[in-house]
Amino acid sequence: MIKRLLLFSILSLSLLPGAFAQQKKASFYLIGDAGEPTISGNGLQELLQTHHDPSVPATAIFLGDNVYPKGMPDVNDGARERAEKILRDQIGLLDGFNATMYFIPGNHDWKRGRSAGWEQLLHQQAWIDSLHNPAVHFVPQDGCPGPVEIAINDRVTLVIIDSQWFLHPWDKPSGDDSPCAAKRPEEVLVSLEDIFLRNQHKRILVAAHHPLYTYGEHGGVFTWKDHLFPLYDLNHSLYIPMPVVGSLYPLYRKVFGNIQDTAHPYYKRYVRLLSALLEKYPNTLYVSGHDHNLQYSRKDSVHYIVSGAGSKATNVKKKGYAQFVSPHLGFVKVDVLDNGAAAVDYYQTGQQAPVYHIDVPAPPAALTADAGNLPDFSKTVRVHASDQYEAGRFKKKMLGENYRAEWKQDLDVPVFDIGTKAGGLTIVQKGGGMQTLSLRLENSKGEQYTLRSVEKFPAKAVPEMLQNTFAQDLVQDQISASHPYGALIIAPLARAAGVYHTHPELVYIPDDPRLGIYRKEFANTLALFEERPEGEAKDKPHFGNADKIISYDKLLGRLAKDNDNVVDQEFVMHSRLFDLVIGDWDRHDDQWRWAQFKEKKAEIYRPIPRDRDQAFFASDGALAKVWSRRWALPKFEGFREEVNWVPGFMFNGRYFDRSFLNETTSAEWIAEARKLQQQLTDAVIDSAVKQFPPSIYALHGVEIARKMKARRDRLPEYALAHYKFLAKEVDVAGSDKREYFDVEHRPDGDVQVNVYKINKDGERTDKLYDRLFLRGETKEVRLFGQGGDDVFDLRGEGKGGILVRIIGGDGQDSVTSTASVGGLLKAHKAYDLVSGMTFGARKDLDDARSYNPAVNLYDRKAFRYPRLAPLVTGNYNYDDGLFIGGGFLFTTHGFRKLPYASQHIFLASYAPLTGSYNFRYDGRFQQVFGKWGIALDFDVKAPNFVNNFFGWGNESVYDDDIDDNPIVADQDLNNPIDFYRLRLQQVELQALLTRPLGSIGYFRIGPAYQRTEIEAPKQTPRFISEYAKTLDEPLFEVDKQFVGGRVQWGIDKRDNPVVTTRGVLLTESSVFMKGIEANAHNFTSHNATLSFYQSFRIPARVTFALRVGGGINTGNYEIYQAQILDGRTELRGYRKTRFYGDRDFYSNNEVRLKLASFRSYLFPASFGINGFYDIGRVWYKDSTGKDPSTTDGTSSVWHKGAGGGIWFTPFNLAVLSTEMAFSKDGNMVYLRLGFLF
Repeated sequence: MIKRLLLFSILSLSLLPGAFAQQKKASFYLIGDAGEPTISGNGLQELLQTHHDPSVPATAIFLGDNVYPKGMPDVNDGARERAEKILRDQIGLLDGFNATMYFIPGNHDWKRGRSAGWEQLLHQQAWIDSLHNPAVHFVPQDGCPGPVEIAINDRVTLVIIDSQWFLHPWDKPSGDDSPCAAKRPEEVLVSLEDIFLRNQHKRILVAAHHPLYTYGEHGGVFTWKDHLFPLYDLNHSLYIPMPVVGSLYPLYRKVFGNIQDTAHPYYKRYVRLLSALLEKYPNTLYVSGHDHNLQYSRKDSVHYIVSGAGSKATNVKKKGYAQFVSPHLGFVKVDVLDNGAAAVDYYQTGQQAPVYHIDVPAPPAALTADAGNLPDFSKTVRVHASDQYEAGRFKKKMLGENYRAEWKQDLDVPVFDIGTKAGGLTIVQKGGGMQTLSLRLENSKGEQYTLRSVEKFPAKAVPEMLQNTFAQDLVQDQISASHPYGALIIAPLARAAGVYHTHPELVYIPDDPRLGIYRKEFANTLALFEERPEGEAKDKPHFGNADKIISYDKLLGRLAKDNDNVVDQEFVMHSRLFDLVIGDWDRHDDQWRWAQFKEKKAEIYRPIPRDRDQAFFASDGALAKVWSRRWALPKFEGFREEVNWVPGFMFNGRYFDRSFLNETTSAEWIAEARKLQQQLTDAVIDSAVKQFPPSIYALHGVEIARKMKARRDRLPEYALAHYKFLAKEVDVAGSDKREYFDVEHRPDGDVQVNVYKINKDGERTDKLYDRLFLRGETKEVRLFGQGGDDVFDLRGEGKGGILVRIIGGDGQDSVTSTASVGGLLKAHKAYDLVSGMTFGARKDLDDARSYNPAVNLYDRKAFRYPRLAPLVTGNYNYDDGLFIGGGFLFTTHGFRKLPYASQHIFLASYAPLTGSYNFRYDGRFQQVFGKWGIALDFDVKAPNFVNNFFGWGNESVYDDDIDDNPIVADQDLNNPIDFYRLRLQQVELQALLTRPLGSIGYFRIGPAYQRTEIEAPKQTPRFISEYAKTLDEPLFEVDKQFVGGRVQWGIDKRDNPVVTTRGVLLTESSVFMKGIEANAHNFTSHNATLSFYQSFRIPARVTFALRVGGGINTGNYEIYQAQILDGRTELRGYRKTRFYGDRDFYSNNEVRLKLASFRSYLFPASFGINGFYDIGRVWYKDSTGKDPSTTDGTSSVWHKGAGGGIWFTPFNLAVLSTEMAFSKDGNMVYLRLGFLF
């Protein structure tokens, strides 16, 4: 009996650990870089199946680079089928798992991080969405950065970030017009930290493509094979040994890095931002791919997992923070237990057991809510909005009186009770905006509300380089131009105008324990409380009793999906005119929600404005008059009785207006303006303004009412001005259904455009669009077919003047043109894939089809404002003294012409010391003939433009004691250099065809013209007059003209053309000139430069800059056409135009040491010193074959200049530098805007 009891006791004790063991709560399968076709047969699926536990809910995360090499192509691309199969194979890896799958984009999914990457990513998203599989997701959506918060269960939260968004240098959804919740990197961090705060007691996994710490190729680790056979990775057939030379690429990746490497500054910034946040929350898991191997690193209690060996395996080294690495195919499995602890196992193909294991401790227990005493909600609190905006007389004069008094005025405000307001509210999350503190709240009915601070905090929205400077204070101060309580009077005005609106209330947030983790940040805050326009609204007349309210990005998707979905453009127009009356300039896309109304098959959408913080914005200081000019920021002109420039004031809504007001006519604009005039009567305006608290009304209430009335009275005029601006270029977008575009040209040059549905039988049915475009108002109409098999019918006869572009889009489109339109150019231009568009009759039609899928891109944000801006220029050198000047820059834009259609620079400068003038015009015209553009350069140096001439040859002499020479003893030389002056008048003109070479280069070719006349010295002798006596032909007062051609090309890989710290610049220019008259001879000239830049931290930032350059002439050229070694531009320490020859060569070697980066109150800047060593020479042979500057006719001398200086980069956007150079010619001082090179 005793033995049995002992046996039972032993068995019971052996079972105790199991009784108390934690159970698995969730399993994560981390698979990265699985985008190769080999994914289906490389052994990974079998390994996954072996280690799958069907009793545990499974989540698979594909960590980016889901399709190699360039993501998911367009549906018409020949590689599309291959890409779809790769994705299907990845989904198939988890057959039978019943797993939820998340595909995260990587750089290859963004088209290897190249141009049009955003569009490529959207193709992959659309394909995954088209599966309609609730277990398969593509996140984040729409190219947004995230963070996307996914509650796996009550103990586990998954957070997904699109890390390529941070690194992508091309188009992406960012800035105010972005539909994403986080529009800037800083906003991503705000949202991410909010997620951490709300989930501190849970196991958090942060998933992204790019690792923060990695020790594979992207971390600069390469094998001997990479050094010896550098071309192998590019093409496995290129197994060519390249010793020494082959090491250049790996060395570049390790030290400098491309943008996908941890050595690159952009990548470093991403690491810095994310790691600083993660380290606040110990035992967080950050999981990633990118490098094709398996890694585990730990730093500051944060666990970094790299699982990028889904379909590729590359070298990795155990170093740094790495505790485990494996260069084999495999995956990582994370099992989360009931208490939140995690078990991490690494698996590689060929081995069944895990090759590495770690245990991550459980997160801390959830904090209990503070049950302290609740505030007294029965009383009001006397409070004012801010103390920041008080100002003296001078400050008010410069920065404006604005609404400073309103911000300081005390008010009695009701206390906000989160427990009873709207039936009781709970906090959903913190708002992601950068300028206001906000909370999103929800009641038991699911209705959501927003609580946002009246005070603004723009510091985080100010660019990093301007933070903690006067610029930040200036931005903060100009918050005083916003009326703190302007939103409170919008509702009665909007109600009278028939515009949708919210009902904001002014409340005081007390120190309420129910605020939880937000208590410290939000307690004792003056705020606006209002409902969020979202979800169902059938019982909300202020939202039109809409069936549903959606965001603008969802609206765009629905308009593209089905042509039964339409926007009520009359209602949009009415709402925008209302914005004009109340002075609300900040109406970008994301400032609107959309009310949906169902009518049979159709869905009609009307806009709901939100966030009226900028209504009545009134910046009235002297500086505001400058920065609100047309060439600067016209949207900030302020709330005045008159609108200076309506299109400028409406700037923030530029994409909104062009998308949703493209069918409106001038008559409709005027009619809506008059309707609004009738609705906003004096009585309505006066009554609404009196809704301000009495003490606030007393300050500017009467003035605000007066200004509104004045703007209302001139509303038809303003409406017509905005209509004409919008009418110049109009986009008409179809949908993914079939449409019939009917274009009729009228005899007077007007163009009627109608768009119809096409039914299943191919018949034209309901009209979708109807507008008559007027010649003289409209220059271009762009018809975007989008998806579906669209039909374009172009007909009629008439005058030219309106260009119609047809962009077919996806599907098999057809175009028939029987139109006959006057003019030199064809009136229609058709774009599509060659295989995607067919033609019937092709009269007056230009075929612009292409093999590039980007030809069908519809970019509703393509519009750019033309710009006219002033320019100022200046520099100083020892010979010319101070050169000062100015001019202007005029930029225009056109269809798919980036960064502009044309750019014109006019500059005039003057040097008082020498009396020299210089006039210059540079014109650039993009894509004039296909991909070819035109570059026009016109340069006039007159009168008395000064160069120096010391004679031909490498050892020509500058005698700074020439004024003691008897030959000039009777002359009053102000400076010895005057003896060597050469004065001339010169006109140069060239017109070159230009073409870009990828994204980093250019090629130019075209005719050139030069006319030059050397002036006779007013006093003799001079060096040039003595030289003229030796010539067979007259030198002075002879007009010599040359015509010929010029060829230029270059490659620019600099990180910044102004403040360069890394990169390469290569330029080459050749000119072939023929003299027009007998006294002008033929010659050729070739010049090239190569510049190299690289920075290191040892320990300060040091930039090594090297430039080599040279040139060669052939033929019988003039003095001013020689190869000239110049002390200002090539060989510091020497005089201007110092050495003349047939050939020249020079090398500039410079070290730039940044001593400090600082943020003074005035501006942020970097300050440093530089040292340089320049060397160069010319080669010259006269008619006897000798160098006349030497006694024996030959020269082996290399001229050297050395020195140093200081430099300064205000705002890190420009460079001011001064240098002292030493040479045998003397000591020279230079003052420049920029570095020498």
